[in-house]
Formats: sequence, C-alpha cells, structure tokens
Amino acid sequence: MSLFLIIAIIIVGVIFIFVEFFFIPGFSVFSILGAIVAGIGVYMGYNQYGQVAGNWLLICSLVATGAVFYWGYKRMQSKKWALKTEIDGRVNVEDFSAFNIGAKGTALTNLRPEGKAIFENDERVTVYSLGEFIDKDMLVEITKIEHSKIFVKKVN
Repeated sequence: MSLFLIIAIIIVGVIFIFVEFFFIPGFSVFSILGAIVAGIGVYMGYNQYGQVAGNWLLICSLVATGAVFYWGYKRMQSKKWALKTEIDGRVNVEDFSAFNIGAKGTALTNLRPEGKAIFENDERVTVYSLGEFIDKDMLVEITKIEHSKIFVKKVN
C-alpha cells in the first residue's frame, strides 16, 4: 500500500475526530470511528514501512490532530461558526390589561369549559368556565385571570 494512501487514511480519521468535537455534540460514533481509522493508518505505516516511518506517521498524526483542535478552538472563540442571535418574541401572549375581575360579558359560544366571550370593550377572547357548562348568549362574569387564561362564571 502506498504511503500516500496511508496518510489519506490518517487524515480521514483526524477529520472524523474534528467533526465529532466541533459539529456534533457529545461523544459518539464519529470520535470512535476517527480514532480507529487514524490508528489503522498508523498501524499500516508501521507494518508496511517499518518502525522509523511508523514513528513519523504517529508523531505527524498527533501533531496534525493537535493543530486541528487548536484551529477549531480558535475558530469557535471567534464565533464564526455559530449563530449568536436571540429570539425574543413570544407566542400566544395576550394582553389582558383591558379586562378586570368582575367585568360582565356575553358568551359567544358554549363554554364546555372553554369558549369565546365578548366583554364591554367589544373584544372577543377565549375564556374558561370554572367547571360548569355555560350555554351560548348567557351573561358571564370574570372571576379570575391567571397567566394567559380568563376564568368566568355564569351570572344569575
């Protein structure tokens, strides 16, 4: 086997280890496979070309691995590989400041226990009954507002 092919095998092993450490989080198949492939390349160098060539291949592969890790670490520190933007938007966040406890409105749909109601400010909003079923077009009153839910009860 040619020396060029053995060096190519070692480079593939180093690339697998590099991919594992910098692109795929955790310890998985790529790092194990990379170590095995690089080890096979060094073993083939010892087997085909003797101890001196094998030692040079081993030292060069270790230096190459160290250089790749140094370059990758510097690249990660420069933040050129990672997207650093933050998403500060929220989903389904409603402003219930216009609604007060005790406000009265009308159920637009059957509340079993969730449904739609309209209040004094003519805004349709999803409301929840406190366990009872409330028919459509019944008068309802806000009893509590928790997180993103408005709870109502039937007005008698």
